[in-house]
Amino acid sequence: MTQKLVIDTNVLISAVISQSFPYYIVRSVFLNKNLEWCISDEIMQEYQDVLKREKFSKYPGFTLRAETLLASIDTFAKIFTPEIKLHLIKDEADNKF
Repeated sequence: MTQKLVIDTNVLISAVISQSFPYYIVRSVFLNKNLEWCISDEIMQEYQDVLKREKFSKYPGFTLRAETLLASIDTFAKIFTPEIKLHLIKDEADNKF
């Protein structure tokens, strides 16, 4: 049975900065056929906006790795269109996750 998951933007940032635990999480999603990365257009837009921020360019190779990751997500992830919007947490922008 395939497990569906959503990955928070902070995990992607950490995965692109270094080969830390978040890197291995993201990598395993691409390698494990039993995992399905789920995104909405809104989540993909946040990924793009955040990973292209100038402040991350101080990390060597960040921009190229971020662009590669975004392209991979765009072709690999399953896009969903949410039918309802939940308001579970105070940070309204994170309710999309």
